[in-house]
Amino acid sequence: FPVDERGTLKSVVEYFRETYGFSIQHVQWPCLQVGNTQRPNYLPMEVWKIVEGQRYSKRLNERQITALLKVTCQRPQEREGDILKTVRHNAYGQDPYAKEFGIKISTQLASVEARILPPPRL
Repeated sequence: FPVDERGTLKSVVEYFRETYGFSIQHVQWPCLQVGNTQRPNYLPMEVWKIVEGQRYSKRLNERQITALLKVTCQRPQEREGDILKTVRHNAYGQDPYAKEFGIKISTQLASVEARILPPPRL
């Protein structure tokens, strides 16, 4: 990626070693792109920490709201079908990246005990 106005290119590994004295251990892991398309910023996954309870406070656009409602307002049978269809379509067992990271996705849904709660009274 370019590191200055002259367009000097450096790899993320070189940049972190020279700038922060940090030696990236997992060079095969993908970077997370933060920033925007005009000024991308690439950060190695091993320097990130996901904080529990972290919230996304920006407003969603109309397309995002529509997509979110479509996914969250499904009947259980529809959701089950969509999940199984996605797992089959993505073929995680054949995916080289999933294999490289040791990710295994079951083709069967997990079975859990549950109960139906009574509706709340107002």
